[in-house]
Amino acid sequence: MQNATTYTNPSDYAAFISYRHLPRDAEVACEVQRAIEEYRLPQHVARAKAPAETTSHTNGMSTETAASNNDAHSRQKRRPGRPTKLGKCFRDEDELAASHSLPDSIREALAASRTLIVICSPETQESPWVRREIEMFEQLHGRERIICVLAAGSPEESIPPIPKTRMTPDANGILREMPAEPLAADLRPEAKAKRKAELLRIIAAVAGCSYDDLRQRERARKRKHIALTSAAAALAIVVIGIFAFQFHQTSEAALIAESKSLAAQALDQYANGEHLQAIETALPALPSSESDTSRPLVPEAQAALEKVLALNPDPDQPWTPFYLFESDEEIVDVAYSQEGAWIATLDAAGAVSLHDANSGASSGTATPDIFVLESDTVPATDWFIEGMSPSCLIMGNRTGQGGVMGVNPLTGKSLWKMHSVYPLAAAPPDKDADSQNFGLLAYGTHSIAASLIGESSGELLAGSEMPVDQFPRSANFDTFCIQEKPARAYCALNTALVTFDLADGTSRQDTVSDATIQSVRCKDDLVAFTAANIENSSNGTNNHPFSITVARNTGDGFETLWTYEDTFAVTVSAKADALEPFANIPKIIDVLHCEEDLVLASAGKKLYIFSLATGEVVYEQEFSVSIVAAQPCFVEEGRYAISLGLSDGTLNVISPLFDATASTDSSTTAVPFALNGAWLGADNYGNPVAYLYTADRPNRIYCYLLRPFYDDTVVEELTLDELLAYARQAVGQS
Repeated sequence: MQNATTYTNPSDYAAFISYRHLPRDAEVACEVQRAIEEYRLPQHVARAKAPAETTSHTNGMSTETAASNNDAHSRQKRRPGRPTKLGKCFRDEDELAASHSLPDSIREALAASRTLIVICSPETQESPWVRREIEMFEQLHGRERIICVLAAGSPEESIPPIPKTRMTPDANGILREMPAEPLAADLRPEAKAKRKAELLRIIAAVAGCSYDDLRQRERARKRKHIALTSAAAALAIVVIGIFAFQFHQTSEAALIAESKSLAAQALDQYANGEHLQAIETALPALPSSESDTSRPLVPEAQAALEKVLALNPDPDQPWTPFYLFESDEEIVDVAYSQEGAWIATLDAAGAVSLHDANSGASSGTATPDIFVLESDTVPATDWFIEGMSPSCLIMGNRTGQGGVMGVNPLTGKSLWKMHSVYPLAAAPPDKDADSQNFGLLAYGTHSIAASLIGESSGELLAGSEMPVDQFPRSANFDTFCIQEKPARAYCALNTALVTFDLADGTSRQDTVSDATIQSVRCKDDLVAFTAANIENSSNGTNNHPFSITVARNTGDGFETLWTYEDTFAVTVSAKADALEPFANIPKIIDVLHCEEDLVLASAGKKLYIFSLATGEVVYEQEFSVSIVAAQPCFVEEGRYAISLGLSDGTLNVISPLFDATASTDSSTTAVPFALNGAWLGADNYGNPVAYLYTADRPNRIYCYLLRPFYDDTVVEELTLDELLAYARQAVGQS
């Protein structure tokens, strides 16, 4: 389109083309300009009158004089038997400088233009110059001669407001602005099949003639042309053959360029975690099968599909995008099955969405009535969801009318519901994988209670409560944990541990720390907890004291076995050397049962493994940024590893059984965003999976899967048909 001319200082224009100076919109503007300027009207097509006949003054002439001159000019140009061109178009190639008024050249061009063509896309309405050009043309010529051309987006989001209305007289003859369908043509990329017809529709509107009349005349002209050229059929066959070959060459080059563009776009989507979207983009860049000759097989496109399918392990990217899902609102909580069956999200509107953890496919969305938005509701702290087992998801509302319910996440069916209950936290029994029960911490009238609940029935099996003066809003409910053997539950209230004896219904409260307790885990009669006064310990160095303690529950109190003390950083550097205010508070991640029982803990940038019995530091490593999440993986007797998510977007798997430098590139991937949250689990084959929550897209959860690479890994060579079959299966196409 570079040979399309831009005209200035005209005496008369067929059209003024107004558009946002973006490459896509400019290309459509050039295409429209060339179509209008190069078109010759067929004979005997009735044209509309020029704008001078409908405005009061034009360049100082009276209405009658201007109309007379235009009629004479039209008669002079339209000689009988000779088709006429429509005239030139005004298209300004330069961005207008910042100003409150349009330049004089633009004003003059608008006054001298018979029509206004607005190139519309979602960005059009952001341009004040397009809006002012529409407003001035309306003042000069009215709205009837404004033509809208869609370059991208939907009509609702792309067409400016003024063309969507008309001034219509009411019953009293008063002109009123009423909704109207604007005169529009569709030149979006997806409307390729009807592009010529849409350009003819624009030409008819500029000429002021009937589109149907022009189309019929155009067909008649084509028939006449065919009749005239039939006498030279022999020569035409030769010429057509030459041009057909050239067209084939040109068409093939265009398809190759399109395939390369789609391949690059797919790789970009894949790099940004959009796995399924990348596959959907890569598929049209390839032939539909090995026998399909309608599109050339471009090596870059086939390589892109192989990359985004991730069928072969990549030593440079062991963590690969698996899928993503998003909600209409900000996601405030996530729950998943550690067995790799399902994952659920809760958003700020109270909608709970269930997904198949092995494919990311949605298995249902509902808005339970326990999640009611009230004036003082803070969904991120007032609502929660927790996965108890492969067949039980717990939902709770801590405020308002309260409420807790159990749902089978595999079917989406409600199991039971409790009204007028204020659940504070829910947790599965520590290390009891076969349990069909779960623990519930709830607030009653001036008391908090821990209960053992049957997950399929909601039946109270055992419980204990402790009086409190008021609702414990400042308590850390993540400190709640429960076990069935012995039947005890624990939670922290500031510096004290509350013990609920579920067997005899008693409870007690013991102060066990000088600092606020941040996390609690239990095993048999041992309790491990971390403590730190985070909000009160800032001393300008960003080093906050904390402690990790293991104590024995004697029945009458706690006997401390060992305590480890250190410091941690609350704010650490993240991507692009920017400070990322992610505070990984000291927490007990898990108690591992290997050759000896181990305590896995983290604080800020540091990861620790202690002997549960002695407190000996078995493993310690400090990273450059905060630990967002850590989780044991590949756990067997005498063997384990730890998957990690760091605040700068690094995903890793380390094996503490080897040297502390075991964090190598063979298990490390940097995803392209900083993390605000992460949940680590495993798929149904035991491979680590990371569910990532980012600050820039709070309504999305990205899923990455570890695909380990080994030096002796056999790279599978796949045919094109095999690749296409895998791709279609991944995106659910037949």
